[in-house]
Amino acid sequence: MSRKPLTNTFAFDSRCFVCDPENEGGLRQRFFLDDEIGRVVAEFIPSADHSGAPNYAHGGVSMAILDDAMAWAIIAIKDRFGLTRKAEVEFLRPVLVGRGYEVQAWVESFEGRSLVARAELRSSKGKLCVAAKASYTVLTLEEAEQAIGAGARTAASYTRAAQ
Repeated sequence: MSRKPLTNTFAFDSRCFVCDPENEGGLRQRFFLDDEIGRVVAEFIPSADHSGAPNYAHGGVSMAILDDAMAWAIIAIKDRFGLTRKAEVEFLRPVLVGRGYEVQAWVESFEGRSLVARAELRSSKGKLCVAAKASYTVLTLEEAEQAIGAGARTAASYTRAAQ
């Protein structure tokens, strides 16, 4: 298995709530690109700080992990920056605090400035717990500059539509 760590190499400080390892108030989730399956993957272990009920992870935390995994799939697989336009999530089984889960995300389609991505959160036994599908819009250079500042010029290639 060939897993490449996904990190901010774009010359701007992201402060991402989900994945920035420097954001002390964030989740500090690590993601990887699995070249063999062409998907973004991660291990997610919700802590008691992520609970909605004492033993269950908050659904918003699970969705945040899946949304960020899909965003990383767009970056790592399609070399674009995408902004979530619409997301659908289905909670099939509870996500338990303190247990390990596998995350996978991939890009389903990419046309013009529109991308569709999917993500799943599965138990260690492979049972599907949370599934998400989301539509994303590829940022224009102007939108990227508004979102991240001058660093957008460094990553300008991530702002073009599908050819």
